[in-house]
Amino acid sequence: MNEQTNWRSRLETALKATRRDAHSRYFQLATAGLDGSPQCRTVVFRGFSGDNDHLLAITDARSQKVAEIKRDHRGQVHWYFARSRKQFRLQASLRLCDPSGDQTLRTALWAKLSDAARAQFFWPDPGAPLANGDSLPVTADPPASFWVIEIEPRQVDYLWLGKTHQRIISERVESTWTERFVNP
Repeated sequence: MNEQTNWRSRLETALKATRRDAHSRYFQLATAGLDGSPQCRTVVFRGFSGDNDHLLAITDARSQKVAEIKRDHRGQVHWYFARSRKQFRLQASLRLCDPSGDQTLRTALWAKLSDAARAQFFWPDPGAPLANGDSLPVTADPPASFWVIEIEPRQVDYLWLGKTHQRIISERVESTWTERFVNP
């Protein structure tokens, strides 16, 4: 395994070992709020972008996190696998893919969603009062509110709390990843 993919290999191994646990696909995404305060929410891992190390998540364009990412593209992912006691913290650059961007990516991710997940993008704006029957028919094509978040890791802090604790910091400088083992 080359050094550029060691952290990803560890993450894929953790995902594979917990693939039957639906919650293992959920991770926390932190952004800087519009007032500068930390904001954290749970999102669903939707795979990697092509053959690179970028993680994918989806969001509603009307959500607060979109405005936060537009203001400050820096974010952090926290992913903990309880069964294996493995933790990943990724310092990352966040990029939004809206309807003017890569339609192939948006369409592919939209096609993989359940009908219930698609329906959420036709509800009223997030945070708006909800009245009975407030929804529109679901369409085959992604609506304008369906956006993709591409998460480009710059640093990955891996911690394994097994019998012998292990912590590895992976950092990307330009296109090369380096690793260093540190005291947990």
